[in-house]
Amino acid sequence: MKINKIRKLTKQKWLNLFVAEYTHDQHQGKWIYASRKLKQYSKDDASEAVIIVPVLKQKGKPNKLIAIKEFRVPLGCYTYGFPAGLVDPGETVEATIMREMIEETGYEVSKINKVTKPLHSSMGLTDEAITMAYVDVRANQGAKPEPGEDIEVLLLDFDAACELCDNHDLPIDAKMWATLYMFQRLGKIE
Repeated sequence: MKINKIRKLTKQKWLNLFVAEYTHDQHQGKWIYASRKLKQYSKDDASEAVIIVPVLKQKGKPNKLIAIKEFRVPLGCYTYGFPAGLVDPGETVEATIMREMIEETGYEVSKINKVTKPLHSSMGLTDEAITMAYVDVRANQGAKPEPGEDIEVLLLDFDAACELCDNHDLPIDAKMWATLYMFQRLGKIE
């Protein structure tokens, strides 16, 4: 496989379309994809975004998973997912995690348990690299969403998480579904 040429098709602030012309054996083709990157096929493996799996731990009470119900324009409806956001220029992934949790849910991160290396979830459509973070949270200070964000915070106990996994009435993020299924198989939110 050889990439012969790349052309930028759009000039937007957050996301652009590109067309790559390629050759594989005797086949020549074009592939249109979305990217946030300024330079295509760079070796920079930094994440452009974080997805946060927050667990509210309160002494003497069962753990609760914090999720969001958010309107997503590409789907034209509300969806279920986890708090998430873009990493600002010069910002660390950890700083993004802290900022996005407050902005989208009002909950403060008390402990970062696991931060993944950059992951890719839609490699046929985009080169976007995301980091998943598993965190403990405390104290709801009230969400501070950015203009244009329509978000409802959901507190899910184990039964509600299992129900959402099995019977979601709205589109659900694939990473969220996989996490809900994992908790269902574990028998607890941990």
